[in-house]
Amino acid sequence: MSQKQTKGWCPSTLIPMISGDGLLVRIKPAFGRLTSFQAQKLALLSKRHGNGFMDITNRANLQIRGLNQAQYPLILRDLQDSGIAAPNKMHDAINLMLSPLTTRLSLGWRCAEVLYNIASEFPPLPPKFGFAIDCGSERYLQHASTDIRIEKDNTDQLLIRFDGCRQGHITSANKFQSDILRALRWFVSLQKKNHCYSRMRQLVENNDVPDAFTTTMPSKNTRSLYPGFKEDWKVIAVPFGQITADQLLEIADQTLEILFSINRCLIIDKTAKLGRQFITSKDDPRYNVTACAGMPACTSASIVTKQIASNICENQAILSGKSYHISGCKKGCAKPTNSDICIIGESGSLNMLENGCAWDKPSHISLSETALMDELFKLQKIRKNAL
Repeated sequence: MSQKQTKGWCPSTLIPMISGDGLLVRIKPAFGRLTSFQAQKLALLSKRHGNGFMDITNRANLQIRGLNQAQYPLILRDLQDSGIAAPNKMHDAINLMLSPLTTRLSLGWRCAEVLYNIASEFPPLPPKFGFAIDCGSERYLQHASTDIRIEKDNTDQLLIRFDGCRQGHITSANKFQSDILRALRWFVSLQKKNHCYSRMRQLVENNDVPDAFTTTMPSKNTRSLYPGFKEDWKVIAVPFGQITADQLLEIADQTLEILFSINRCLIIDKTAKLGRQFITSKDDPRYNVTACAGMPACTSASIVTKQIASNICENQAILSGKSYHISGCKKGCAKPTNSDICIIGESGSLNMLENGCAWDKPSHISLSETALMDELFKLQKIRKNAL
C-alpha cells in the first residue's frame, strides 16, 4: 500500500497550523539547542497561551500545541525577542539537524553556520527538504529523515551525500557553500510539472545522479544515541515524544542548555536529577514506543494514541527490543519508517501488523483494546517458545 498523503502542511514558527486542539507552532532551535532561559520561556508560553503540551519531533524540533489563535502575534513576538525564532522566512523554513554534542566552532558547527547564512540563496525547496550534519568522529544520523547528508569519509575529508545514494561528493570548508548550492540547483532542475519530488530519495531512485556526486563512501564509524550517560552529558527522552510545560521547566532548572537530537532525545547536564516521568535508560520499555498526537489533538485520528501506548507499557505487553508505533490513522505521521509492531486507529477500532508502516495492509483488523492486548501477549508467547 502506498503512503497516505499528510493532511495540512509542515508548520513552522512563521507558518503555524490549526490542529484539533488549537494552533500548532513548530520551533526549530538554531543549531539544535535552547538555553535554559529560552526553554523556560517556551514552557511559560505553553502554559499561558496553550494547553501545556509540546511534541518532540523526529527531526529534533519542538511543537507547542493548543495555542490561542488570537494570541499568535503576541506569541510570535515573544519567540523572536527571546531568540527562539528567527524573523527571517528562510531561516524559519530551513530543516537542519546536527549530530549530537557538536561543539561550537567545530567543522559541523561551521557547516551549519554556512547553511543558515546562505538560506536566502536556496532555490525553492519542498517544505520537508532538510540537511543532516553528521561530520564528527562518529556518524549518529545515518537513520535520520533528511535529504542532503554532510559527513566525512574514512580519510576525514568533508563529504556531501544525497539521501538514497551510497556514495557522495568530496568537498572542503572553502568549497562547501558553492557545492551545496550546486546540489540544490540540480535537485530543483529535475522537478517537472507532472512529477514534483518532495524528497531527495524519491528523485535519486528515478533519475541518474551526476558522477561527481557519487565518488566516495562515508565513514563506516557509526553509532546510535540512546538515553543514558554520554561523556559529560545526560541523554533523556520523554514517553511517546510528548513533554509538558512543567516537565520542560523541571529540565530547564537543572541544565544550562538543552540539545535536541536524533531519536527524540534531549541532551542535558549530567548532574540533572529527574523523576520517573522521564526516560533515562534505553531499557525503559516506553523508549521503543512511538505515538502520534492522536485524539483529540489531531482531527484525522480516531483513537487516543498516547493512552493506548501507556496501557501497553503498563500491562507489560512490550516485546523486549522491538519497536512499536501507535498511529491515529493510516498516514503514519509520527514514524514514516517500518516498526516491528504497528497499531493503527480506524473508525475507533484498532488494526495491527508486524514489520511495516501505518499505511500497509494490516494482519489484524477491528480489534478492541482488550483484543489488541491479547494479540500482543500471544506474540510474546510465540517469541519465547521460539527461543
